[in-house]
Amino acid sequence: MPPGIGRAAYHPELTELDPGECWARLSTHGVGRVSVSTPDGPAIVPVNYTVVDGAVAFSTARGATPALAAGAEAAFEVDHIDEALSEGWSVLVVGRAEWVTDPAATRHLVGAARSAPWAGGDRELWVRITPERVTGRRIQVL
Repeated sequence: MPPGIGRAAYHPELTELDPGECWARLSTHGVGRVSVSTPDGPAIVPVNYTVVDGAVAFSTARGATPALAAGAEAAFEVDHIDEALSEGWSVLVVGRAEWVTDPAATRHLVGAARSAPWAGGDRELWVRITPERVTGRRIQVL
């Protein structure tokens, strides 16, 4: 089916994912969304990310919207939707976002990154979200 045309299944089941399932699913993707507060209000922006040492990290540029997450509580979300089968899952990480300033830690994150940022450009700064809460849900057809 073309994107956006999916319909709800006749017998869907919504289940909570346990923490292990959440981390396993987080580790399968490289693009997620981070929620930040901007001067114009809340924004949700896509970022390339990596999971390292029990945290979610992404690179950004000073002054870029994702950089506004640093120094505040942030929400990060990744999901997978299969519209043809009316199934999918979503994982949410909530925690404090901080700049990664240690050069060794930065090198470690650069080495662990799955890809260069899709948006291109110089994104030499890293933000790490240390989770306070990790939750997930899956919807599947019975």
